[in-house]
Amino acid sequence: MISQLSYQFIQKEVRANDAYYLQQILDKVDQYLTLNFASFQTILFSLESSVQANLHNPDLIRNQVRQLYELNSSYVSNIYLIKSDLSIIGGSFPTRIFDGALPDRKPLFDAANKNKRMTLVSEPYKSLYSGWTVTMVRYLNHSPVPMAVAVDLDLNAIEATLFKINKQEQMNLALITPAGKIIAGFSENREPLDLQDHSFSIGEMTGAQIVDANGSVLQIQTQEGKPVSIMKQPTEKFKWFIVSINDESRLKAALSRLERYYFGLLAAGLLFSLCISYFIAKYIRHPLYALKMKMEQVEQGNLGITISINRNDEFGVLSRAFDRMLQQIVELIRSLEIHNEHKRKLEIQVLQSQINPHFLYNTLGSISNVTRLGQLDKVDVVIGSLISLLEYGISEASEKVAMRYELQNVSDYIAIQNIRYNRNFQLLENIEEGLMDFPVFRMLLQPLVENSIFHGYNGGQIEGPIAIRAYRDGAFTVIEVADQGVGIPQDKIGQLLKPETKNVEAKRKRIGMNNIHERIRLHYGEQYGLQIISNPGKETCIRARFPANHAKELHENENLYLPHHRR
Repeated sequence: MISQLSYQFIQKEVRANDAYYLQQILDKVDQYLTLNFASFQTILFSLESSVQANLHNPDLIRNQVRQLYELNSSYVSNIYLIKSDLSIIGGSFPTRIFDGALPDRKPLFDAANKNKRMTLVSEPYKSLYSGWTVTMVRYLNHSPVPMAVAVDLDLNAIEATLFKINKQEQMNLALITPAGKIIAGFSENREPLDLQDHSFSIGEMTGAQIVDANGSVLQIQTQEGKPVSIMKQPTEKFKWFIVSINDESRLKAALSRLERYYFGLLAAGLLFSLCISYFIAKYIRHPLYALKMKMEQVEQGNLGITISINRNDEFGVLSRAFDRMLQQIVELIRSLEIHNEHKRKLEIQVLQSQINPHFLYNTLGSISNVTRLGQLDKVDVVIGSLISLLEYGISEASEKVAMRYELQNVSDYIAIQNIRYNRNFQLLENIEEGLMDFPVFRMLLQPLVENSIFHGYNGGQIEGPIAIRAYRDGAFTVIEVADQGVGIPQDKIGQLLKPETKNVEAKRKRIGMNNIHERIRLHYGEQYGLQIISNPGKETCIRARFPANHAKELHENENLYLPHHRR
């Protein structure tokens, strides 16, 4: 009760002093603008003195204007001289090049020419080279030709300062003209404002009506019915107004901090009873907490966690039952993993067994063609290559071999096909350094080369090169087989990697492609396998992707990859 009464008293005091604090902020902003006005006026006087001292040296004037701008570029958008024909000598980089006459300089020059002893401040306007700006201009006295010195204010820098105050003080500040147009501010926090063309309104009142209203503090409502307090204050040097819109967010933030303090005081009043409750509930809470921690560990995947509760009550029985259940789950998961691994190996073996009769069928077909064509002098060559192919593809049971042996096997296969079709299928190898010993599936390349001959070169009716490339691509090792044949229609590319078909002949011709695709995916995962890219008439590329770190398998199981006849 005492803390609540104290909080209500302090709340009233904070509300009473909030308006005074806001007024201090507005005064600080006005002082900042006054200091800026003095700085800009000093720049004008400095430029005026410099120009008057060097009227007969235009190059020196240009250089001094540029140097003066570079010294103050953090605060101004441009420093320049306005000539009577409205051309300029500019300090910023664009105006050094584009110094021609612009119509929007005429009001500035005419005002300075009319009031030769005064420093004038323009209304905010959109400048071609300085953007949204305000110009301070002063006539250049004692000049043989009419001229004026001018500084374009960097309103972005002023606005950034207002935004910083808005963020730090949880306020909503802006500078507005006597006509109710926004010069800077409000844009990072539009609510409850409606901004368009630098005009704004709050509820039923426009910016101009807010400026003309009597009093420095206004209480109005937004269009959504939200009450806000508006404070306004004219600036000392500029003919502007500083406007602050407050919806008590600052006050609420301050009171929120006080609430946390007093709620903490209230919580301290309950500490004694909580301590008593803790000791009463400890006997029950401790075993429940232990079980909760165990369940959280299990939820994170740690099935080997054990937290024994050495008690003979219900909690001890529950803990022991939970441990037995975890042990049974671990055993089931282990059995399932062994079963899945065995299933995967069986699937790979089935796919491996499919490719041998497929390969043998095509090779015997090659011998048949050679014999039928009467090329008996080439039979020994074909049979020799066939023996190598049979020994490589059938006699060895190992799953993977080094790439160099796959390339040799493809070379034997190409030799048979060249004789079979009486063509010259040139084999081009481009293997990145270090990949000759990269382990690949046995009989990986031969079905891909067969695809190039069958699809790319119309079953041997035309001839051309067959390129085999191997390279590393980030986390992948990529092996490509490419031909320059007729290509594969886009609607048939997807079918080449699918096992389902009712056409036995088509299945026989593409069992090697699907076989390789499935073997890679079964062994390494769904993100690996074959990809077919065909540009009919130019190039068809079959790309196989493997994990890059797969190469270490060759050295760990070196004897597994070396066929007997090639060791």
